[in-house]
Amino acid sequence: MPISNGAPRNALRALVVAGCAVAGLVGIQTASSAVANTPPGTYAYVTDSSSGQVTVINTATNSVTATIGVGSAPLGVAVSGDGKRVYVTNSLSNTVSVIDATTDTVIATVMVGSNPQAVALSPDGKQAFVANDGSGTVSVIDTATDSVVKSFAVGAHPEGVTFSPDGTRAYVTNTASNNVSVVDTAADATVATVSTGTTPVGVAVTPDGSHVWVADAGDGTISIIATSDHSVASISLGGSPYGVAVSGDGNTVYVTDRFGNELRVISAATHAVTASIATGQTPQQVALTPDGSQAYIADLSDGAVSVINLATRSAGTPIVVGTGPLGLAIGTIVQAPTTLTAGNGHLSLLPLGATGLNATLTSNGAPLAGQTIAFTADDGTPLCRAVTNASGYATCNAVPPILTTVSVLLGGYQATFAGSVYDKPSTAHGSLSLL
Repeated sequence: MPISNGAPRNALRALVVAGCAVAGLVGIQTASSAVANTPPGTYAYVTDSSSGQVTVINTATNSVTATIGVGSAPLGVAVSGDGKRVYVTNSLSNTVSVIDATTDTVIATVMVGSNPQAVALSPDGKQAFVANDGSGTVSVIDTATDSVVKSFAVGAHPEGVTFSPDGTRAYVTNTASNNVSVVDTAADATVATVSTGTTPVGVAVTPDGSHVWVADAGDGTISIIATSDHSVASISLGGSPYGVAVSGDGNTVYVTDRFGNELRVISAATHAVTASIATGQTPQQVALTPDGSQAYIADLSDGAVSVINLATRSAGTPIVVGTGPLGLAIGTIVQAPTTLTAGNGHLSLLPLGATGLNATLTSNGAPLAGQTIAFTADDGTPLCRAVTNASGYATCNAVPPILTTVSVLLGGYQATFAGSVYDKPSTAHGSLSLL
């Protein structure tokens, strides 16, 4: 996402190329971190246009957990709903890097149009729309195959893109046309063009889908488009509005001012600025944590990320991320669901004992090996424990405590997986039959 149109854009591009060349990173698409499972949690992904890298920040600790090499001059970034895929536009490579967030590695590189800027994922996660500044088009990526299935024309120098909550519309900001293209996502075609202020860049849709907020970087205004009839209201902020984010309840809109070095807090109902919070130098994109408690902002000139406590409206310690942070998105990796299936075991009376207690543990249909399964009687009496093998199968025999009655054991047994850092817990009931 360039600083502005025309000569300044070309100047930034030259600086980015020079910085990448000095660092020896032009065209590199390998991960700098070792391949390892990323623990579930909420992470911020920051593109560094100068180094050709994406920095990963754990928002629980505000620590950098990985840096991932992508293409040349990465700008836009988007995270899938399950937090497991990250899509990054590489503006000078004309590609999109697809990152597996569970290992922080690039798993695919997709050729798109010229000078790709923002990228957005459809609500169902099946498509990624990429705004191609140089070609005046949007590339449509099928996320199942990581391939471009269609490209269509929009306005001149498109930079921002977002979807409506129901996924039926996409909105693309065209910086040189000073308008927004309204796209029918079923047809992948522009169905309306709405005039805005000068150099519209950042764009966000309210959670109810009723309004589109657009940051007009060139004239210091915010354009608010009513999606029902495409009428436009305007707010004069001054400075150079750039990134836009809307709170989960839709009541508050947050806009970065890259000239004033502030985050503007705006009431969605009254269109009034209720607060201005100091950020780092030249704030670009802004993203909110899922609980809406914090805002993360890429500060281009500081090489850092500002972390804003939205309750106290104050900034914490900046996080150093590189030399040219521009794009920023936040996603959450959740624990994987598990399924535990218990089978039939056998009960002998003399001596009293249970054999062949068994259970199979899977996650999304795949076996989970090396996990401990606890077997208990239905009254909670511990019986035995076993570790799953490569097939996710665990089995053990037990000699029940003397006070455990046959009637309890004839009721069957419980198999329990307590869960792990990566996987959710699960339980199952198995039966016992007399030998």
